[in-house]
Amino acid sequence: MTIIVTDGGIETALTDRLGQELPEFAAFVLLDSAAGRTALHEYYAPFLAVAREHDLSLVLDTPTWRANADWGGRLGYGADDLARVNADAVALVRELDEGDPQPAPEIIVNGCVGPRFDDYVAGERMSAAEAEEYHAPQVRALAEAGADRVTSVTTLDAAEGIGVVRAAAASRVPVLVSFIVGASGLLADGSSITEAISEVDRATDAAPEGYLINCAHPSEVATGIARDAGAAELDRIVGFRLNAAASGDDGAGDEPRAFADAELALRDLLPLTTVFGGCCGTDAPHIAAVAERAQRDGAADDANEAPIGRG
Repeated sequence: MTIIVTDGGIETALTDRLGQELPEFAAFVLLDSAAGRTALHEYYAPFLAVAREHDLSLVLDTPTWRANADWGGRLGYGADDLARVNADAVALVRELDEGDPQPAPEIIVNGCVGPRFDDYVAGERMSAAEAEEYHAPQVRALAEAGADRVTSVTTLDAAEGIGVVRAAAASRVPVLVSFIVGASGLLADGSSITEAISEVDRATDAAPEGYLINCAHPSEVATGIARDAGAAELDRIVGFRLNAAASGDDGAGDEPRAFADAELALRDLLPLTTVFGGCCGTDAPHIAAVAERAQRDGAADDANEAPIGRG
């Protein structure tokens, strides 16, 4: 099966590989300086090289995970500033491959919509209506700038996902929801992956084009999937953007080949998934390993399906 790869963990790669300081872990601030924009280009460049080398479509997230009202406000960005940086982020990613003599097969510009809060505190959670109102300005800015789609990323509960999906529908832009799970394989509010998918689909007439899981280790995702093995809702999952290390692991995490093996092994549980990429602690070598492993698997599948010749 042909896969689609994504970029990796942009914030951790910018800090670890490129030495950037990200206040509030916000990558969007780099858009406002020449040096910052150069760093963003240097971050994305090796992922484009992977896509070219392996002839794969590539999803690139905009550096806008923090570009919403609360996080932007902490950094001195008002509503107009945030609309500008969200639009600028789409333009920067859109232009990355322009003029290259060997362009990538396909680049999908994904407008990254991060959560309002990092941590799950029941008293701070928004209703779906509140989440729609909160995220609508960012979704609208990304859509109007020409993002191919938006994704609610590291989504802590169904209500926030519903809000982003409704905001995307109002802006007429395709949308996906990407949930985060912990070591138990459950969302932060204790719901299972399938319960969260079901709740979003019921509330939005199944408007998302699909669901992903991100910011979790492959082993944690496998635990969550196994919990609901056979549930129809799992067929709505289209891919994974995962961490190199498990929750609470302060080490360097899996090296690229081990990461690729663990992430692609999830296809044994969900064979319809096609999107594979990285989140925290991953960078271009992890995605290159995913592409190489998928290529080897594809070659093996082709060999196994080849007709038997006559001797």
